[in-house]
Amino acid sequence: MAHWYLIHGAASSRLTWTRQMKVLPSATRAELPPLWDIAPDHLIEAWADWCLQQLHQPAVIMGHSLGGAIAQRMALKSPTLVAGLVLVGTGPHLPVNPSLIQSLTDAPQEALERITRWSLSKEAEPELVARSLVQAQQIDGRRAYREFLSCTYFDVRDELARIECPRAIIAGEEDRMTPKSLTDEFVEAWPEALHYTVPAAGHMMMLEQPDAFNAILADVMDHFNW
Repeated sequence: MAHWYLIHGAASSRLTWTRQMKVLPSATRAELPPLWDIAPDHLIEAWADWCLQQLHQPAVIMGHSLGGAIAQRMALKSPTLVAGLVLVGTGPHLPVNPSLIQSLTDAPQEALERITRWSLSKEAEPELVARSLVQAQQIDGRRAYREFLSCTYFDVRDELARIECPRAIIAGEEDRMTPKSLTDEFVEAWPEALHYTVPAAGHMMMLEQPDAFNAILADVMDHFNW
């Protein structure tokens, strides 16, 4: 079985992947460092370098949202270390509403609560919503601001043809943070890639619908012999 390296998104943590550990028990879950000395327009590049330094063997990189941007940059920088990509709720560019960026400066805790609610479908289990809101209160607002701002600088649309490793794209049917139009750009650029949609799930699809998400991972592993 291939080694998997999992990268969380903005304003999140390695806990993103808690419900995937039963199907990926030996996976490494990255906890991205804040890298306070790096300007936001260079953060994704710096995180890609940091993650590559953690790899001691080729790995399948699964990245969620911002983590998906980092994963793509890793594949472009070091194709020999990236054995495959599983891109979850992400795109080849990640525009962020300017008002959201501003709200993370003006009222960070309120902004983080809104982001948490937007990241879950309207039918999400109340217990998951409550737990996610508690976790949001523990997030550093300045760090979240830098992470979301870094997304606005990310754009590899002109470089997608250079990524040749096996790829799988997973989207949430009700994702309000990363619209379907972004996922569709992968489908157009990579018609040979595997593409899945998790029903009744928002941006945090791996937590909302873990059984459906894990079934997709099992199919990906079987297809690529990972």
